[in-house]
Amino acid sequence: MAPNPPEKTPRRVAVILGVGGSGRDLLELILPLLVRDRDIEMQGVFLEEAEVQHAAELPFVKELCRVTFSVREFTSDQFERSLTLRMRTAQRALSVLARRTGVMHSFRNVRGPAVHLLRETASVADITVFEPTRRLGTTVRRTARSSGRKPLIVVALGDLDSGRRALLAAGHLAEGQASRICILATGPAAADLQAIHRMCEEELRDRPARLRTVAAEGGITALVDAAHFEGAALFVMAATDELLRPATLHLLRERLRCPICLVRQWPSQALPEV
Repeated sequence: MAPNPPEKTPRRVAVILGVGGSGRDLLELILPLLVRDRDIEMQGVFLEEAEVQHAAELPFVKELCRVTFSVREFTSDQFERSLTLRMRTAQRALSVLARRTGVMHSFRNVRGPAVHLLRETASVADITVFEPTRRLGTTVRRTARSSGRKPLIVVALGDLDSGRRALLAAGHLAEGQASRICILATGPAAADLQAIHRMCEEELRDRPARLRTVAAEGGITALVDAAHFEGAALFVMAATDELLRPATLHLLRERLRCPICLVRQWPSQALPEV
């Protein structure tokens, strides 16, 4: 009697919520990934940063509106209720997306230092998506959507091996449209652009909208600046040991103005025809 085939382990996509409100915009960005690969378990993680928890324990908290720049004052009880409402809203948005795509999902609430929790999550999930501490305003995002432009996905390639994983995930996030992908080659990858072109033809069936090199001496700061210049709506990188250093994650959260996608592993598989 032939043995039963081993059960397939679903790929884990962790979505860090709580930084930018309900997370609806962030969830919409990862929708194409879930539609194209149903063998996924989506893990929603609502993050209450240690600094936010400290604020909630103060007698009064002041909130600055990023649109009108008006300031309003909360009591600690009101602030705690506001956090609870945001968490429930994020959980509901995650559940709605899971029902739309048919993927398995879970949700949990965690409290602690943001970078530590992010590093812990990214070291075990196949893909981790999170928002920076500050994002472009809602008006800017709505203007981009109303213009009909598809979000540009910028992929950082430091070497060909880890870069292939990031490119594979980016291809799914871009709905198989290489024209929506910009590649920033740095380090060893920048020395062999022909190899990157071949990899794009193998994995994306086409060449990206743009391929440019970024001097390795500039480090992560130079990549962030290049992503800003290209107008990235989502920044994709391989979750290497170097990238998961606390100082690097802190820099990404503070300097980027678009969501970040860290790819620890993602299998090579043919993209469906567009």
